Amino acid sequence: MIEGLAGLVRQVTKLHVLQGVKVGSNDIEINLLQFSDDTLFICENTVQNVMTIKCILRCFELVFGLKVNFLKVNLERQG
Repeated sequence: MIEGLAGLVRQVTKLHVLQGVKVGSNDIEINLLQFSDDTLFICENTVQNVMTIKCILRCFELVFGLKVNFLKVNLERQG
């Protein structure tokens, strides 16, 4: 099921709806890191990205029948 979340993120990235952060000398774009039970979205600091992530999580809930605990969601602004 978590691969489904990664698939949703890949799709919106291809459509240029979600802009990740470019790192390294080759400007590799990173927008999602997943660990055993944690998911970390990394993106540019825009309202559009926040709305897109919320939409992705809501779609994930509807498609997979899982519930996202928005009380555990933490938004941080870096830099």
